[in-house]
Amino acid sequence: MIEKLAAIIAVFTVIVIPLSCVFAGNIVNGRNETRQYNLGEIMLSVTDASADGDYLLKFFKGKKELITGDCAFRTHEPRTLKSTPLPGCRSLLAYCFSGGAHCCTTLFIATECGSSVSLDMADLGHSDKEVEFTQTKGPPGKVMKVHDWQFAYYGPEESDIQLSFVDSPAMTRLLVYDNGRWRVDRVGEFSEFYTNLDREAVKTAQSGQRRRGPGLTASIAIKAAYYEIMRGKPVEDAEEILNRLFPAEWRPKAGMVIQDINRAVYEFNPLEIVK
Repeated sequence: MIEKLAAIIAVFTVIVIPLSCVFAGNIVNGRNETRQYNLGEIMLSVTDASADGDYLLKFFKGKKELITGDCAFRTHEPRTLKSTPLPGCRSLLAYCFSGGAHCCTTLFIATECGSSVSLDMADLGHSDKEVEFTQTKGPPGKVMKVHDWQFAYYGPEESDIQLSFVDSPAMTRLLVYDNGRWRVDRVGEFSEFYTNLDREAVKTAQSGQRRRGPGLTASIAIKAAYYEIMRGKPVEDAEEILNRLFPAEWRPKAGMVIQDINRAVYEFNPLEIVK
């Protein structure tokens, strides 16, 4: 059963802030230091909330607060990327970790391209590394690599087999900047990119099977089938991959698993529009 990941609680409010908070820089208020970052009409303030490393992220448009994130210890500092996702554009990335075992990180993405300024949030799930950008065949500009964690702790319904977190697969997906807004890539849109991932997963699955446990072997097979669908191939081809690569105890559940994979491919959308 595919479990939906919990995201941090985002609070949307509208408030008036002092004019002194509009300018970029560092402000020390008592023991709490606030760092500020500007991107066009969007301003980000980062305020230390406790000695344990907790902090608050707040995004503003002018004097209006757009969103607040209550974050645990800092994993990555906010950074602004030039010529991202397109030449002449800039993107400000800020990470917010919820705390707790394995979970969860939210990425705030402010993007300025010409007169267009957007603010989105992406649920990165269990990922704790900074996102990567890459250039691929398809829409112009850089795309953002994220991961689909819908198969964390996965087990087919009505069965006693289940993946541990260590064995759980995290499939690569792409976020695309399109018409002033980030969106999830579509099936078949980046066929060459997913073909390479598919071949790599199949090659990994076929080598060293005897040294791996059934959980990890099943996890790699799920990845390969997922990428087979993402490259634009029929679901039947993806199911054939499962039947070929699955360990013996997983093979009777291949039909059920491929339905979950196909549903996950089309339901994956970690993005939420803030502004």
